[in-house]
Amino acid sequence: EVQQKLIPVVRSGRDLVGESKTGSGKTHTFLLPIFEKLDENSNNVQVVITAPSRELATQIYQATKQIAEKSETEIRVVNYVGGTDKLRQIEKLKSSQPHIVIGTPGRIYDLVKSGDLEIYKAHTFVVDEADMTLEFGYLEDIDAVAGKMRDDLRMMVFSATIPQMLRPFLKKYMKSPVLVEIDDDKVTTENVE
Repeated sequence: EVQQKLIPVVRSGRDLVGESKTGSGKTHTFLLPIFEKLDENSNNVQVVITAPSRELATQIYQATKQIAEKSETEIRVVNYVGGTDKLRQIEKLKSSQPHIVIGTPGRIYDLVKSGDLEIYKAHTFVVDEADMTLEFGYLEDIDAVAGKMRDDLRMMVFSATIPQMLRPFLKKYMKSPVLVEIDDDKVTTENVE
């Protein structure tokens, strides 16, 4: 259901706030349309996707890699999370910038702040699990990352709930976003605890 309702909105290019439970199939909802708009010949970061934990970022990364591997031209996808070799990441960034950046807000902001990760040309910013991002204290990092991107940035925010404290941030960066609530008790498979 989340994909049926949201993929057309994502394709339309509008800013989006999608409210749905974890495990509802959101990842492919934003990934598939992102791949349709990707320019593989560009050497710039085009998309930044954040998740509040290493585990969630890695899940999104794995899903993204699966799709990227089907491309005839190379699509560079990287996962920047804490607890990984930052110096090696910086070394790699010197020779080429990724097309799609995935990771935790803190590590992404570290790499942006140091000037190694160049996101100023990125056109799409996805904040996954925004309520947890807020809860874990990452909102400042998210704000700082968004501030380094283009003025015509297209933003998609996905969250199980939209806390009141998140609203000023949404207002600051989003231009009349489409708000879609997926209210389905059966979204998470029975195999997920």
